[in-house]
Amino acid sequence: MAVLSEPCIASLYDAYVICNGCTDHTREVAEEYPNVRVVEIEQQGKHYALNEGDRLAGDVFPRLYCDADIDTTAESIRALVDALCTDSVRVAGPTVNYGLNRSSWAVGFYVRAITSELTLRWHNEHLMGRGVYGASRAARQRFGEFPDLVADDLFFDRLFSLEEKVIVADSRVTVWMPSNLHTLVRGEIRVAEGNQQYLMHGEGKLPASGRLKRWLAGRRQASRRWRTDVRVRDVVPLAFYFCVTTAAKATLAIRKVRGHQIEWR
Repeated sequence: MAVLSEPCIASLYDAYVICNGCTDHTREVAEEYPNVRVVEIEQQGKHYALNEGDRLAGDVFPRLYCDADIDTTAESIRALVDALCTDSVRVAGPTVNYGLNRSSWAVGFYVRAITSELTLRWHNEHLMGRGVYGASRAARQRFGEFPDLVADDLFFDRLFSLEEKVIVADSRVTVWMPSNLHTLVRGEIRVAEGNQQYLMHGEGKLPASGRLKRWLAGRRQASRRWRTDVRVRDVVPLAFYFCVTTAAKATLAIRKVRGHQIEWR
C-alpha cells in the first residue's frame, strides 16, 4: 500500500483506516487526524480490511470505500455522500484526474488513450479504477461480505445496473500514475490477474455457452463504439494502450504456466 494521502484522509468524516501488513507510514499519518480510527488486523488481504471497516461502521450510511493513495478534497467527498443520501439503490464514484507529474512520456501516452472519447465512454459506465466508490444503505444490502478477490471494485461494480450507478461530476480524485513504462506494465499485469480471478469467481460458474454469449455481446458492443467514437488523433495512443495491455496479459499467462502467483495485497 502506498503512503496514505493526507488530502484524502483530511477530507473524510467518520473514517476507519484498516492496516493489515502495511510497511509504510499509513498508520502514523492516519493517527494525526482526530476523525480517524486506526485499526490493525493480522489477516493480510484487502477483503479483510474492507469487511473489518464494514463491521466497525455498523449502521452508518452512506458508506465509502477508499484506497489510501488518492488525493481528493472535502468538497468532493461531500458531493459523493450527497449523491448517496437516498432510499434508492445507488452506487457512486468520482470523476478521475490522472496525475502525471512524475511520469515518463510513455505513461502520458497511455493516459491519452484511456482519456480518449472511446475509452471515456466505457469508464463513465463503471466504478473501477477510481480509488473510491460508495453505496447507499439500500445498495449495500445487495451483498454480504467482500469476497477474497483482488479486484474488489470490479466485484462491486458488477453487482449494479447502469441505471443504479452515478459518476459524480462535482467529486474529483487524482489517481497518480506510475513513473515509467515498466511499472505501468507491472500494474496492468496485476489488473489482468484481478480480472481473471473475478471471472473464475463469478462468470466462471456459468456454462461455457453462457461465457461465450457474454464474450460475443461484449465484442459487438466494442465494435459499435469503435465505429462511432474513435477519432484519428486517438488511433496511435489506443494502439499503444492495446500493446501495453496485451503485453501484460501475455506475461501473466506465461507466469501462470510457470506456476508463479502474483501477490497484490
